[in-house]
Amino acid sequence: MLLSIIAVIVALSPIVIVHEFGHYLACRLTGIRVKEFAFGFGKILWHKKVGDTDYQVRAIPFGGFVEPAGQMFHPQDAPEPPKPYEFAAKKWYAKFFMVVNGALFNYLLAALIFGVLIYMKGMPETDGAKMPAVIGSVAEGYPAAELDLKAGDKILSVNGVQTTNWQQVVEEIGKRQGDLTLTYERGDEILTATAKSNTFKKDAPTVLGVTVEVIYNPVPWWKAAGLGFYQCYYWTKFSLTSLTQSFVKKKAPELAGPVGIVNIIHQAVHRSLLDFVFLIAMLSVAVGMFNLFPIPILDGGYALVYLWEGLTKKLPTEKTLNIAVNIGMYLLILLVVYATYSDAKRIFFKPKAAAAAQAATEQTPAEAENVQK
Repeated sequence: MLLSIIAVIVALSPIVIVHEFGHYLACRLTGIRVKEFAFGFGKILWHKKVGDTDYQVRAIPFGGFVEPAGQMFHPQDAPEPPKPYEFAAKKWYAKFFMVVNGALFNYLLAALIFGVLIYMKGMPETDGAKMPAVIGSVAEGYPAAELDLKAGDKILSVNGVQTTNWQQVVEEIGKRQGDLTLTYERGDEILTATAKSNTFKKDAPTVLGVTVEVIYNPVPWWKAAGLGFYQCYYWTKFSLTSLTQSFVKKKAPELAGPVGIVNIIHQAVHRSLLDFVFLIAMLSVAVGMFNLFPIPILDGGYALVYLWEGLTKKLPTEKTLNIAVNIGMYLLILLVVYATYSDAKRIFFKPKAAAAAQAATEQTPAEAENVQK
């Protein structure tokens, strides 16, 4: 339990600090005075004022904030215009830059982590023809589990056809018409096992239930850096595509709320350090992407207002802004309630079949790309 609590703080702290530092840096670059730069909420445990900014560490180590001078929207009936160093006095593009820079810094953090991991470990090979026919994992509830296949077994033939790489294994299993006989090597032994036709699932007639053992290819640092940014693009596109498909197919989207995020961190830290660090990058992408959604009260909502200001040369009325902020707040509350309900249903009330399916898919991201279909 203590390890999981520490892991949650370690995972979320850099994401929050980097996000708020992005806002802070944008303020400094655009001449906006920063009154407070705080990590956490609640009681102030430590603070130091440097220049005009009070730097703080607060008691609750989740979240944080940057408070620029002045108001986000200067009242139209105010007796005096905003001071030159206040947020509302700046041009629309400076305000736009300030509100989106937190999310951009989340993406930079994620790209850095992805790039370092790729440089240290290499990129997983995705060409089945270049991958040895060695099993990486076996999923419960599929024929492979009943055959007592294990990670590290090297498949030598499928239904009598010799296989020297993973692509050949996939192709031969895909040709299955009846029973499936495998010859494989385990240590110094050559073993044979047969999966009966009736053990294959009707909706997955060619899925044996094994993944390939992942191999990694070294890459130079400049390529690793580029691939780090590509990973940010890939996971953002994947998430947005999944959400879009959910709405198109009129299905409830799969969302993780606070409970789900804590559960994911708990699982990752108990698997491996690599999984845990990778998860920090994934969460940073998620935070950056979510904050850019054009929902009032989020950074993306404010960015939309300042884009409107740039196009029309004026801000929406104060009444319109208040209505939008209230709508955004209610939307976020509903979203958190729904995500928490989904977390509870998925984690605490999932049926046995769903639990088995989840166990079958609990693998590293590299393994997930090389599942035998």
